Amino acid sequence: MNEQADSGPLKAASRWTAWIAVATIGLFIVTGYGMGKRIMDPALAKWLHVKILPIPLFISLVAHGGICARATMRRLNVFRSDSAASLYVAICCLVLLGLFAWLYAG
Repeated sequence: MNEQADSGPLKAASRWTAWIAVATIGLFIVTGYGMGKRIMDPALAKWLHVKILPIPLFISLVAHGGICARATMRRLNVFRSDSAASLYVAICCLVLLGLFAWLYAG
């Protein structure tokens, strides 16, 4: 296996999605305090907390987890081919995103 395979754009995407998730979690904390301690408008805080922030958080966590799971499966040779690991992770991510869309819309 080539060591540079996991150090290119996927590694950068993994880092970006991790930082997006961290920022979103920080905003969750701020909006939670905004609702409870009234450090910001409670209606705006509730709208952000319930309607807006779950979307980027879930997408960034699924993307980050998928990229890291793919790299780990390739490194540990879980599947015989790299494309099988990529396909498995892609299917899992699509199932999770579909489940989130179904639960979020309902």
